[in-house]
Amino acid sequence: MKKEKICIIGAGLTGLTAGYKLSEKYDVTVLEKESQIGGLAGGFEIEGANIEKVYHHIFKRDEDAIKLANEIGLSDKLKWFKSSVAMYYDNKVYPYSSLKDFMLFKPLPLLSRIRLGISLFILKLDKKWQKYTQTTAEKWLIKYAGKKAYNIVWKPLLIGKFHTFSSKISMGWLWARLHIRLNTRDKQGELLGYFEGGFMQISNNLRDLITRNGGKVETNQMVESITEIKDNKIVVKTKNSTEIYDKVLSTIPSNIFAKLISKNSKIDSKYLVKLNSIDYLGAICLVLSTEQDLSQYYWHNINDLDLPFLALLQHTNLVPKKYYNGKHIYYLGSYLDADSEEYKEGDDKIIRKWLNGLKKVLPDFDIEKVESTKIFKFQNAQHIVDINYSDKIPEYKTPIKNLYLSNFSQIYPEDRGVNYAIKAGNKISNILLKK
Repeated sequence: MKKEKICIIGAGLTGLTAGYKLSEKYDVTVLEKESQIGGLAGGFEIEGANIEKVYHHIFKRDEDAIKLANEIGLSDKLKWFKSSVAMYYDNKVYPYSSLKDFMLFKPLPLLSRIRLGISLFILKLDKKWQKYTQTTAEKWLIKYAGKKAYNIVWKPLLIGKFHTFSSKISMGWLWARLHIRLNTRDKQGELLGYFEGGFMQISNNLRDLITRNGGKVETNQMVESITEIKDNKIVVKTKNSTEIYDKVLSTIPSNIFAKLISKNSKIDSKYLVKLNSIDYLGAICLVLSTEQDLSQYYWHNINDLDLPFLALLQHTNLVPKKYYNGKHIYYLGSYLDADSEEYKEGDDKIIRKWLNGLKKVLPDFDIEKVESTKIFKFQNAQHIVDINYSDKIPEYKTPIKNLYLSNFSQIYPEDRGVNYAIKAGNKISNILLKK
């Protein structure tokens, strides 16, 4: 019996997971606009090894990611390493991993440290996230953690991540980030998972399994339009071809999806307004290698708004440097408006500015000893989760029969990440397999 044809737009982890799950029942074609699959988890080579363009790890509670790794033959590659976190504030790096670290964080008065600790304890224990969606993170944190803790600890991080949207972010979003993170720690600290050889192996294995089941994964395929025709068939037009499918699943950002479907008669203005109601920020990530070992911590929150990046990671304080020719790998990351001048700056200018910023954080850093650098930009990297965000979330089934949508804007209250991208792929494939 001939299989129905399904087109999946986007070869990130959601699209590839769905493609793998659906490829036994459907004739699957996955279309990716970039030259490489993997989306935000896509990789590149540095110091003889494959590594992610954007820093990645998973947590012990990431059941979907762990289960998929086992299923596709990567269980032996998944290694667990002890994490360590620091905060850069007022020209100094402070340890910031444990309750003891919070209590010894000298920039905050003792009473403020106690209030901060109590607020985190509340978020760790409270499982009822719905009540947090009706207030902003700013208001909740000022009320419960105190204004001093908000201004020193939380405000720089919220502004660094969300810029002009920072005062609008739902506490429901922050609850999910903190509740999950706080509950992954035990007396030994926090363990983070990383795949020996990089996360790109997940994407590659999923692609190979799709191909083995008779499907296709095609890169450099920019979709220009999605149109319904008679008998509920869907036409997908790219720059190079026009194909008819029985079903289509889009995993791209909602605002881009809106442009592709806007000419369909069954798509009214209200649906397009809903898709476009979700705002996005872009992201820039700088990856560098050097022989220099500059910090004892893996993750550094940068609580200094004068610096151009929000996060600093010494990747080789989590994953052993032996995998990278004995060199240390660092990530610097920031979220920006993709229309801003800073986002549009040339790579060389960004690299110079960010390396100078790194020297401010870690004074022993010698720019001349940098072995290699690489800049990556992502136009729609972070959606804005504001008050009543749940009203903006689009359905998986669109107004057009046989056309479906699954992207990270539907992950709520959790944020996008490896586990939730895979979970979204599992969820939408289950919906389609029940049809």
